[in-house]
Amino acid sequence: MAEALEEKAKLPPVRLVPCADRGRAGCAIVRRAVELAAAGVPEIKICAPEQCQPGGKAFVVAVDASDSCQAYAALREVGVRPGVIISAPEVLSRAGLVRPGVDVRANIEPLAEALAAAIRDSLTSVLAEVRERQRYQREMAPVLGRFRGIWSKVEAMTTPNGAPEEAERQHAELLSRRSRNLFTKFDEIVPPAQWSEPHDLFQDALLCLAYALEGWTTGDAARWERNLEKARVQVKPLLRRLEG
Repeated sequence: MAEALEEKAKLPPVRLVPCADRGRAGCAIVRRAVELAAAGVPEIKICAPEQCQPGGKAFVVAVDASDSCQAYAALREVGVRPGVIISAPEVLSRAGLVRPGVDVRANIEPLAEALAAAIRDSLTSVLAEVRERQRYQREMAPVLGRFRGIWSKVEAMTTPNGAPEEAERQHAELLSRRSRNLFTKFDEIVPPAQWSEPHDLFQDALLCLAYALEGWTTGDAARWERNLEKARVQVKPLLRRLEG
């Protein structure tokens, strides 16, 4: 599972979707612009609309060449709502680069460079958030690997029925110590601001797990079941974000 999280952190989470190439100058500008914007940025991938899964967690940017040539419309047809829509005519007009009498086809490269700069500017905060989440995923991968090792053993345990055998008690105490140690480890990892709540819930779940195991060692079935169920609930929000 740790390897899967590390691999997920490498996937390009930002998708640039240019309009369809209809052979127009605007299409050429847009397609060159997304190439320039994505160049050297591993978090960005250029995609066709059908490569963007509906409900996917990737941040999607639609780049339209004109009102009649829209990446946004193509994305809408496949059920994807982009996070940002960039209109090439609007960007270039605001910059004073498209005026009556200007030969657009003779200036595709400088126009594409200007549009690429606007695309990069629109992604500044997104890329900062993406990189922060990737950093968190890398740091959390070994921690969640340790958690899975504890969790799989706890899930294999049955509800206590009286005082356990000495070997079983020692095994439960070991798992409880490991859970508490992992609780402490969570203080060393700073989550992205938007993930603070599920991070804290997961950390609290580790204490619940330790309490459950302490109930198991004393044969307290109610304490075991109550805290184990609470732990099950509290680990889910963070796992969904990291593994979903």
